[in-house]
Amino acid sequence: MTSEALVDYRVNGAVAMVKMNRPDALNAFNIPLREALLAALNEAEQDDRVKVVVLGSTGRAFSAGADLMESPENKPSVIETLLDGYRPLLEKISTMPLPIIGMTPGVAAGVGAAVLMACDLVLMAEEARIYMAFSHIGLVPDGGATWFLYQHLGYQRAFQLIVEGGSLDSQRCLALGIANQVLPVDQLEERALEWGGQLAQRSPLATAEAKRLLRAAATSSYAETYQQEAVAQHRCIASPESKAAVEAFKAKSKK
Repeated sequence: MTSEALVDYRVNGAVAMVKMNRPDALNAFNIPLREALLAALNEAEQDDRVKVVVLGSTGRAFSAGADLMESPENKPSVIETLLDGYRPLLEKISTMPLPIIGMTPGVAAGVGAAVLMACDLVLMAEEARIYMAFSHIGLVPDGGATWFLYQHLGYQRAFQLIVEGGSLDSQRCLALGIANQVLPVDQLEERALEWGGQLAQRSPLATAEAKRLLRAAATSSYAETYQQEAVAQHRCIASPESKAAVEAFKAKSKK
């Protein structure tokens, strides 16, 4: 890809490295970046080589959020922007069967924080943080950020963070379960590729089903989840990967 591409897409083994590439704008989302990122995720999903996606960025920020400098001319309403512009991207992250590792070298603000929290796994640099700047300009979080924050923080802490326009540093994100690992910034990409390679060795079907089950569990009853697990287990146990693994286990046990 050229250096001017809004998203840098590269495949390393079974891992697709997808990087937002508007570093001068701190990877703030405008219409072209949203469309390019969604296209890159679709490309990864359709690429038979790819088993895991790493979603990162160039420059010092993951994303500063929505680009407030974007020209208002012919711009759709806020509702249209969020429902027709951002929702397809966030739903792609949450529903595509491939696991997505979010990787942030610095700040993830506004809707950029929502995109990061939507990922299945999150790696943060030591200096990285999630920033809810909305209340400073008389707005509320969007992109599903209130849902993600409520899941991790509970009501009171999420409310405080939102109305105060505060931020969560990497260690706090780690303690709250927003981040899985915190690393020096120069180790992020290497670790993401290593982790992605390890996950790629697992059954793609089992990984996809686990993602689907956990995503649904947040809004499902115990009985509904139990039922969904049974159906998923039926799919997995009949898969070639599971059958081969069971046979290998049996052979090893007989020795």
